[in-house]
Amino acid sequence: MQPEKIGIYEVKSELGRGGMATVYRAYDPRFEREVAVKVLPSELLHADPQFRLRFEREAKIIAQLEHSAIVPVYDVGEADGQPYFVMRYMNGGSLSDRIKAGGLTMEDATRILGAIAPGLDEAHSKGIVHRDIKPSNILFDKRGNPYISDFGIAKLSQAQSGNVTGSAIIGTPAYMAPEQAQGTEVDGRADIYALGIILFEILTGKQPFEADTPMAVAIKHITDPVPHIHQTNPQLPEAMDTIIQQAMAKDKTQRFSTAVEMTDALREAARGTPTKLQTTLAGSVRQATPTVKASMQPVPAKKGFNALFVIVPVIAIAALAGGFFLFKENRNSPATKPPISTSVETSTSAPLPTETSAPVNNPTNIPIVEIEPTITETSLPPTLTKTTIPAPLALGGADKIAFVANNEIWAMNVDGSELKQLTADGGTKNDLQWLPDGDNIVFISGLTVKYYNIKTDVVDTLTSFPSASSLNAFRVSHDGKQVIVAMNNEIFVIPFDIDQLKNVHKKSDLLALEPCIVPQGKTKSALVVKEARWATDDQLVAWLYKGPFASDQVSVLDIHDCDPVKIKIVDTFPGTRFEPPGFQGGLMLDFDWDGFNQFIFNTAKRNNGWGDLHIYNWESHKPNLTVNPIGKRCCYRDARWSPDGTYLLFAFQDAGLAADTKTLLYYVPFGEIEAATNLTPIPLPEGLFKNLKEAPQPALRSVH
Repeated sequence: MQPEKIGIYEVKSELGRGGMATVYRAYDPRFEREVAVKVLPSELLHADPQFRLRFEREAKIIAQLEHSAIVPVYDVGEADGQPYFVMRYMNGGSLSDRIKAGGLTMEDATRILGAIAPGLDEAHSKGIVHRDIKPSNILFDKRGNPYISDFGIAKLSQAQSGNVTGSAIIGTPAYMAPEQAQGTEVDGRADIYALGIILFEILTGKQPFEADTPMAVAIKHITDPVPHIHQTNPQLPEAMDTIIQQAMAKDKTQRFSTAVEMTDALREAARGTPTKLQTTLAGSVRQATPTVKASMQPVPAKKGFNALFVIVPVIAIAALAGGFFLFKENRNSPATKPPISTSVETSTSAPLPTETSAPVNNPTNIPIVEIEPTITETSLPPTLTKTTIPAPLALGGADKIAFVANNEIWAMNVDGSELKQLTADGGTKNDLQWLPDGDNIVFISGLTVKYYNIKTDVVDTLTSFPSASSLNAFRVSHDGKQVIVAMNNEIFVIPFDIDQLKNVHKKSDLLALEPCIVPQGKTKSALVVKEARWATDDQLVAWLYKGPFASDQVSVLDIHDCDPVKIKIVDTFPGTRFEPPGFQGGLMLDFDWDGFNQFIFNTAKRNNGWGDLHIYNWESHKPNLTVNPIGKRCCYRDARWSPDGTYLLFAFQDAGLAADTKTLLYYVPFGEIEAATNLTPIPLPEGLFKNLKEAPQPALRSVH
């Protein structure tokens, strides 16, 4: 029977049940949010005390892992003798669901695995190996961002964990590294092996090894060469096969050393550029294949070893335990799912090589340009070749960046190409934002709101407030239906209609538009707001304003009642929650919100607002202070989340260079921020930013 409550949590429905635990969707009355509550079945608790140990260890392990790519844990407790822990409710389904639905592309694989790879590396750096990475343990939030879940069978590589796991082989056979199936010591490279399997499955719809029994699948991982992905989907770039072969090498020393290293190679392959792996091998991918294949030969077994002696007892254990915790979900993937379709037309015969020939691989539907047949120097028959014109690069759900330099607005692609100056009036410009239509950039200039149309190359006035004392914020909602206007230390939330706004010039005009929120004394609509952001669903807003003791604060507010009296504060930071280093002056000139749970902001240390970079998760109330991704050096400002929350755009000045510093822009995967990898700035003309005190205020155009 489903319980009505677990601790303080009101149970709404059952999400899943297995041999190890039952997961419920529940309501958290304290924070008024949906959560997932995982509890241990009482029958297993009584039958095997080690299940309680595993459960308690799972909570402790996840508590150690604070990363944006790992499902966060909110609470741990015990109710009626049953331990439980409370996690974020992930309502976007699993990767397993998406694979079964079909239609995933190479770009999808790059985005999903690229987002979770830094989380895996973070776990590995703490000596934690997941040991059960598989599609059903990669969950999505409502925005489609992926997270790693279920570290419950993770094994601490330190010796003290051995008394809990013993010598049991833990995991799912279809995603098991050879050393894992053999019962020998595992490390993070076992998880990388699993990522290789998942990549294969995303791109083909099937697993690389399939058999009638779990034991047979496990043995194949130990003994059989890794199938070449082109045998299933010949239209993929050959670099994909190279990556999978290395990730799934039988000898773990020949695999990628980190998950990020693997996904970096995947990104390069998706872009069509030679991967680092390819360039270290002689010639082409085809020439490198024998070397990679050599690494896939079965690892010689220790004397007297027989895989059956390890696998058979484990299967028996799995059967006794309900099959959930050991050797689970090994046969639920369709074996006959067709490979991902592409728009490439292929010939029945391979083209003869010429100087201009390129592999005819087009898994991402890149437009194809026909080239006239050419005759080779050896007078062979005419050969039809095709080259590809890359589609505009889109990273993190964005394809263009607008920013301010020298009081003018510029725009470029996310890789820095096609840089163009859009304005030339020399006036101040603030609060840049791409409108949802993708054609217009709206900005504040003095007491006027203007917009630039990229199709007509024209700047026009949207509205102006000539009698106002200040105009600080103008922020349009994601759906393009509402706009926050911060004027004269008052807040208005009004319908966004360009034609109507062109006739608005004073407060009475705003009030005539049937606003959702109008300013009212002693309410949150009477705050001195400097910046504003919307949640992804446009139900919550975040305002940067001058708080108590003249210290800047950000509040998350619920305004869906459209009543200033009923505006509800959901969270406020820094407030009394934490004090960022360098915040003694209480000055925060800028912030950004991913629209879901993470904020990023910088303190002000030099050059009129450049300082240390900080991240705050308002759901878990945990800050990540002084992120400073460029060698832990200061200073930063105007950080922006990408539309899908997986990339971060920010400006950087090296304070160590003093007056010789220069303004640089970076657009990098968020996971690489925390991984402290070498980051490369967007290539821009030398000396583009002439005023070191100027705020670039970049804005990203969404491709969705």
